[in-house]
Amino acid sequence: MKVFIIGGCNTVVNALLQKFNKEGLKLYVLTGSHQYHNKYKHVYEQYHFSYENNCIKEVFESVRPDVTIFTGAFDSNYHWENGFREITSYCSGLYNILTAYSLLQFGRFIYLSSDEISRITEDEYAAITKQMAEPENSFHENYATACKANALKNGEEICCNYRETTGLDILTLRINELCYLPKSADEADFCLSKLCMEALTEKKVTLSKDLYMPFYLSDMTEFLYRLVKADDLKHHFYYMGADNGISANELCLQIDSCLALSTHREQNTGDETLWIDSRLPYNLADEVSCTCFYDAKACIQMLCKHIQKHKKQLIINKETTGTKHNVKKWLAHIFQAALPFIENMICFIPFFMINNRVTESAYFARLDCYLLYVLLFAIVYGQQQASFSAILSIGGYFFRQMYHRTGFEVALDYNTYVWIAQLMILGLSVGYLRDQLSSMKADKADEITYLNNRLKDIEEINAINTRLKNDLETQVVNQSDSIGKIFEITSSLDSDEPESVFFHAAEVVSQLMDCRDVAIYNVSNRNYARLMSSTSESARRLGNSIAYTEYTQMVEAFKNRTVFVNRQLTENVPLMAAAILSNDEIQSIIMLWDISWDRLNLSFMNRFQVIGYLIQNAVLRANRYIDVLEHERYINGTKILEPAAFRTLLKAFLHAQQKGLTDCSLIQITPKAEGIAHASRALERLFRNSDYLGSINDGFLYVLLANTSPKDAGYVTQRIAEAGYSYRLVTDIKD
Repeated sequence: MKVFIIGGCNTVVNALLQKFNKEGLKLYVLTGSHQYHNKYKHVYEQYHFSYENNCIKEVFESVRPDVTIFTGAFDSNYHWENGFREITSYCSGLYNILTAYSLLQFGRFIYLSSDEISRITEDEYAAITKQMAEPENSFHENYATACKANALKNGEEICCNYRETTGLDILTLRINELCYLPKSADEADFCLSKLCMEALTEKKVTLSKDLYMPFYLSDMTEFLYRLVKADDLKHHFYYMGADNGISANELCLQIDSCLALSTHREQNTGDETLWIDSRLPYNLADEVSCTCFYDAKACIQMLCKHIQKHKKQLIINKETTGTKHNVKKWLAHIFQAALPFIENMICFIPFFMINNRVTESAYFARLDCYLLYVLLFAIVYGQQQASFSAILSIGGYFFRQMYHRTGFEVALDYNTYVWIAQLMILGLSVGYLRDQLSSMKADKADEITYLNNRLKDIEEINAINTRLKNDLETQVVNQSDSIGKIFEITSSLDSDEPESVFFHAAEVVSQLMDCRDVAIYNVSNRNYARLMSSTSESARRLGNSIAYTEYTQMVEAFKNRTVFVNRQLTENVPLMAAAILSNDEIQSIIMLWDISWDRLNLSFMNRFQVIGYLIQNAVLRANRYIDVLEHERYINGTKILEPAAFRTLLKAFLHAQQKGLTDCSLIQITPKAEGIAHASRALERLFRNSDYLGSINDGFLYVLLANTSPKDAGYVTQRIAEAGYSYRLVTDIKD
């Protein structure tokens, strides 16, 4: 299953990735920004595009996810103190994502909201609305919270309406009082973290309600995984939270105890909540069975210890925010806007002085310095500054003319108005042309930038798709867990001799399951199974013969045709086991001992089951051969294998012993005058069912002790000696 997670890098997204990767899901991530350069762990591919980018459509077509999760309330890309701008960006980005998702016409979309929607009261909303109208002149501490709540509510409405109009599988999930261990001050914005930081910094706790129900992050990821795997759901709008909570009084006592403080308690009473849901969410726990492992007290204790340990990183200095910060920004904007006018007035002074000097000159009297001055600023700054410089020039002209004439005479002179008209027409015309050229250049630059960004995005998507295609080709051809590779390896069992199948099968399972300790037992009767092969000493810990029916949970799993998983980590029980069946009867048991805890998941189980099915034919063929061997390949009237059959069996055991798949010992017995047939009948009761008697036409009787090292063969040789037969333990065995 392919899961597409949309959201910026934070603790919540990382927890989702770890959980889904553990369960064997294929993960893709859209970070929502070009600023992320770090590669997520456990992610197949990640994309760095804004949610409003046109390339989102190509991304969805490339990924084609089975489930898309938009983190919404827990997305770190948004800074809600920006107010209206962030609300607009959030809603437009969500709508763009939904549109791209809808074009696929399949898959599930999950929108994550939170209980922050219901935290804003009427009084707070009135103050915040006033600030939204004048954001530079006022500041309200809950402004960012209200903007976020507004955006989340709009997001819920968008998803619900989009589902109704398109009929797609779009789910809205409101998460109540999510609690986790924040890594930065931006992440420490949920209810419990604010209470803990307030207690640590101000020695007080401001309570807003009587009951708190913190919901720990690991429990949330488990619930969400169950939701992702669920097939049929009755509703499309759910809430998810803890089963029980803690009272406000107990909460304060826990905070005081963990932080070793004595805090003052305040009650923040407000009006009724601002929004009344037109759609009431249903409890997800009613449809997805899951249990919370962390109660409220455990959440508070972990959070308090974490905040106290990392208080320098989590508690920010609020002096940098507020009215002083806004005044500084306001003054900076004013200075930036006034700078061209200041520059204009400063440059007017030398032009005024030059004009006064050249007026009486015989050579430069006809030079109009003011016209050059206006044209200069019209070319550099445009029409606005040309008008301002023209006004300054007119003032300077009147001032210079009044050296010899009165102001009334200057005002009545028609040459004055001709000069003013000339100055204004030339200045405004040049300024207008400059503004138009600048506007055209800016438009062209914006278009080029947009096209370059589009080209870059397309190149990036194409590079990603090419890499994915090559990776998939490599996986199909070479990767050990690909279907083609698994079939190729398991098919090699069909070409093995029946005596070697069990030994090779243990190697195949060890290689494909990446497990060092593998054992294969063959069922000898209804209650017992004998060891056929193993890849290590640890895999042989149960012995050469086991009463497998005593492992009731394992047998019950085999009857249900599923893989047994030792989730309780019971001692002397394999971590995972699968059975090879024939006509609903257990023929062989494959046991895995060396498996890490994080691999005890559904994906690994399915892989093990598939491998078991693929090697089933070869193992059953070997079992049938052994049955035939027991009846048709013995010397008449004895249990002695014919020379050809015994040599083949001995060769298979020797090769397996060289690879460490089994132990074996060969004993050479000197028969009495009655011959080897009489010796076999006299000694056969001394050996196990898994041992083999044979002859190689040299006059001696041979016994092959399966899964027995030469050191452990002493008890057998002692019995042979007590029966009156001489023997020799063969150590120089050759193929």
